[in-house]
Amino acid sequence: MSRVSVLQFIALLAASSSASAQIGGDHSGTSTEWSFGGRIAFDELDAFGQCFASRQTKDAIRLVSTQAGSADEAKVYKELFSKEQFCLGNLLGLSVPWRYVRGAVAEGFYARRLPAPANLAAPHDLQPAKVQSVMDAAICYAGKHPADARALIETTKPATKEQSAALDAHWAEFEACLPSNMPRGYQFDTLLLRYRIAEAMWRLGLVHS
Repeated sequence: MSRVSVLQFIALLAASSSASAQIGGDHSGTSTEWSFGGRIAFDELDAFGQCFASRQTKDAIRLVSTQAGSADEAKVYKELFSKEQFCLGNLLGLSVPWRYVRGAVAEGFYARRLPAPANLAAPHDLQPAKVQSVMDAAICYAGKHPADARALIETTKPATKEQSAALDAHWAEFEACLPSNMPRGYQFDTLLLRYRIAEAMWRLGLVHS
């Protein structure tokens, strides 16, 4: 299997910020706006995900209850994020591929040590033969190698060289969780893969108490 670096997606991450303050989820004032991307944008997405998971938990659960990468996920995402977002803080907006938003929210559940609802719990012994998606593969991998999965999520930041190095170091173990009929040459988005592993850890109940 081949992987595709997330660095090519950085151009899709951009945020507009204002010096005005946010009160009760609304933005006031009309001060100068600017855009930024790269590391700052990833960090803002991370902060948004943690806030949304912990402060708007009901909506966050609705989002991660959908099948990852599905049309249903896109529909719920559109419904949830078509209105003002308290968790954006001083940001006027965060333009990011929608699949990353679900990933950041899922990792937010893990980072904030919030338990997964029983209906979202994942099996600890998912076998490769039953893997039908990247999410399934992440569950299989995290269940078999929890220490390595935890090190990836807890000691690296999203879309960093350290993240890539950690994935490279344990790629053989992850690949062992892929079904034998996986298409040749399938490319993995490394940031999305990280987010899937974080969600798998959360669903497996491997959150530190």
